[in-house]
Amino acid sequence: MELILLRPLWLIALIPWLWQGWRRRRKPTLLAPAMQAYLLPASPPQRPWLWLATLPVILALSGPALRGELQQQPAAPLDIWLLDLSRSMTATDLKPDRATRVRWQLQQLLSRAQGERIALILYAGDAYLAMPPTRDHQALSLLLPDLRPDIMPLQGSNPARAVELAMKQLAPGEQARLLLITDDLTRNQMTQIAALWPCQQRLLCRDTQSARLDILLASSGQPAPMPAIPANELGFAARMPAQLPAPDSQAIAALANRLGGELQWLGSNTPRFASLPTTTSALTPAPLDLGPWLLIPLLPLALLARVGARLMMALMVGAQLLAPQDLQAAERGDLQAMQAYQEGDFQRAARTFNDPVWRGNAWYRAGAYRQAISAYLEAASATAHYNRGNALLQLGEFAAAKEAYLAALALEPGHEDALYNLSLLQGTAAAAPDTSNSKQPEPSAAQQATAMPLPSSPPVLLLEQRLRKEALRRDLIKVEEPW
Repeated sequence: MELILLRPLWLIALIPWLWQGWRRRRKPTLLAPAMQAYLLPASPPQRPWLWLATLPVILALSGPALRGELQQQPAAPLDIWLLDLSRSMTATDLKPDRATRVRWQLQQLLSRAQGERIALILYAGDAYLAMPPTRDHQALSLLLPDLRPDIMPLQGSNPARAVELAMKQLAPGEQARLLLITDDLTRNQMTQIAALWPCQQRLLCRDTQSARLDILLASSGQPAPMPAIPANELGFAARMPAQLPAPDSQAIAALANRLGGELQWLGSNTPRFASLPTTTSALTPAPLDLGPWLLIPLLPLALLARVGARLMMALMVGAQLLAPQDLQAAERGDLQAMQAYQEGDFQRAARTFNDPVWRGNAWYRAGAYRQAISAYLEAASATAHYNRGNALLQLGEFAAAKEAYLAALALEPGHEDALYNLSLLQGTAAAAPDTSNSKQPEPSAAQQATAMPLPSSPPVLLLEQRLRKEALRRDLIKVEEPW
């Protein structure tokens, strides 16, 4: 336990308190002590009760509190999938093609997942975080059918960039498993990946890495013809061989073994790797405010001082310290809600959050978009309006979503995500044909549902557009870097 001050600025009030005590001692008395004892023999000596009573009030207002130590508690295992979506994944040596077989296999792995947090990273020429660590397996399942090489904005193969991005998802000291799904690794790529574990085969090294690497190889093990490449990627096609070589399985297996994992081949059966590493999360308990307990000595002082009203006013001021107890309860509730949110229990988190935006995010993750909209309406920030627009978009209310994005831009004109989503809505409306002057039969409900499908599960609206937006943003950042 550690003693801290929640409101240390209140200690400044000790300066006028000490000055008042010094002034009281310096103030001359009207009668000499001998004369006062002769004239007023029954009068008790004056005590500065009010001055003394102010001291515990000042100390109580400063908020002395006991802060507990960090508590380590078990957390859901973390599994990070790194999926190769380069053009070689469209090879047909695995029927119908490698990428399709991988998507089917990931669905099988997802169906066997029990409570662990899963993150998804896609890579080709660069790596992108498609899904942050979450226990919302349904949202991840909705993304899997869209995972094709066509959605990647930059072609190539950079698995080291994907592993580096995965390392950034780990909290300090957190244990995790990285599952690299690819069809081949070159010697140079394996060297770059191994360099991200600097302490391997070293006895004395402080920078210990807490992640292991498993590799799932999507290949038949034989040379395969290079699939056709679209015409818009002719520059990339010139760098690709006419035939894909067979992967060096021995070197890849040695890499996985060095990094604590193993190599398995993609087949008809679900691969069975070692169990996920257990991890813990640090939880800091809310400090216990001792301020109200310092007011208890004021009760006997009130009886001894006989100053009544003035000291009762001091008691009323000190009694306001009970309000921070409610604040502590709110902070404790938000801490528990954040823990439930990270564990994927979004409904419990939504019922516990006090912040309306976080409460709306939890309802959004839980798929309760109406409740999310109601929560976002309680806040007036640009983030709340933007998230409300996303929830309305999930419900198919495109006009209301457009108004929400405009409200976010009114508060924050440079909100890039709101501008981007608004441009998507306007582009969809512009692409729709104008049938105001022609009479056409009313489409059925099924046709309306298929004409404009709802976006994918949160937080992705359209996966391909999101990746291209991220790639464009990275290109802009590279241009703005000084030489």
